[in-house]
Amino acid sequence: MRTRELLKLHNTGHPGINSLFAKAHSADWDFENDVDWRLPVDPDDSLVAHGWAAYGKTPTFQALPEPVKIHATRRAVGRMLNILQVGESVAQNVCAKLVLTLREEDYRNHAAAQAMDEARHHLAYCRFIDAMDEDVEDIDSGTEMMFDALLSMNDPLELIATEQFFLESFAMSIFEGLRQDATHPLLRRILELITRDESRHMGFGVLYITEWMRRQPGDRRIAFARQWMGQILGSLMDRPGPIMLARLVRRLHDAGVADAEVLAPQLLREQHEINAAELAEAASGVKVPHLLKSACRAGLLEPEILEALHLSSQPLIRGALRGSAETASHD
Repeated sequence: MRTRELLKLHNTGHPGINSLFAKAHSADWDFENDVDWRLPVDPDDSLVAHGWAAYGKTPTFQALPEPVKIHATRRAVGRMLNILQVGESVAQNVCAKLVLTLREEDYRNHAAAQAMDEARHHLAYCRFIDAMDEDVEDIDSGTEMMFDALLSMNDPLELIATEQFFLESFAMSIFEGLRQDATHPLLRRILELITRDESRHMGFGVLYITEWMRRQPGDRRIAFARQWMGQILGSLMDRPGPIMLARLVRRLHDAGVADAEVLAPQLLREQHEINAAELAEAASGVKVPHLLKSACRAGLLEPEILEALHLSSQPLIRGALRGSAETASHD
C-alpha cells in the first residue's frame, strides 16, 4: 500500500462495524489496574469447578478423591490457558495482516483495535499462568497445525472467515464455560473482561461475512457455506472421546491413581451419555451453539443453501433454526 492509497481510504458506513470500533474504546480495560493481581493462586486450588473439564461431570470422576480431582482439573485449566494465550498471539498476527491489506477504513480500524485487545489478552493469560507457578501442558499437534495454517494465510476473506467468524465463535463457548465455572476470583475477572472483548471480535466476523454473502451470486454463497458448514458441524460433533480420555488417564497417573486405565472404559461410557444429552439439547433448540448462531446470522443457513448442501434435515441445524426463530419472536 502506498501513501496515495491511504489518502483515499473509504469508510463503508456500516453502522455495526463502525460501532464496534467505538465500543473498543468505551469498553476498554486497563491490564494493570482493572485486575487485582495481588490475589494469590494457591497450588491446591482447582481454579474451576471439576465439572468444567472433559470427563469432569462423570460419576466415576466425581467419586475420585478430592486431591486427585484438583490435580486433574488444574492440569486441564493450565493446558487450555496455554492454548488461549498462543491463540491470542495468532489472532494479533491476523489483525496486523488485515490492517495492511484491507482497503476499507472501518474494517482496518476494527482490526487495529482488535490487535490491541489480543495483545492485552495474551499478557493476561501469561501472567495468570505464571501465577500458577507450574509447568503447563504443551499444546497438541492438531491445534498447532491449525494455527500454522492460519498464520500462512494472506487473503482477507480467508483470514476473517477463519479467525473472527469461525475461531472466535468456537472460542466463545470456551470463554463462557470457563467464566461460568471459574471458582478463583482472579481467573473469573480476567475471563469476564476478555469475553466482553471477544464478543466484539466475533461480531465483526459475522457482520463481515454477512456483507460478503449478500454481495455474492448464489453459486459462490453455496460454495462458501459448503466449506464452512462442514467445519462447523465437525467441530460441534467432536465431543470428548479417547484422545481427551488419554490425557485424563495420564493426569490421574500423575496424581497417584495406579489403576487409572481400569477406570477408563467406565469414564468413556459415562462421557458418551453426557455427549449424547448435550447434542440432544442443541438439536432441540434449547441451547444453540455460538458457531450455529453465527452461521445463521451470516446467512449460511438460508433455505436454498441448506437444500443445496442437503442439510435441511440435519438435527443441529434444525435446532439452531428453531432456537433462532424463538429468540426473534421474543425480541
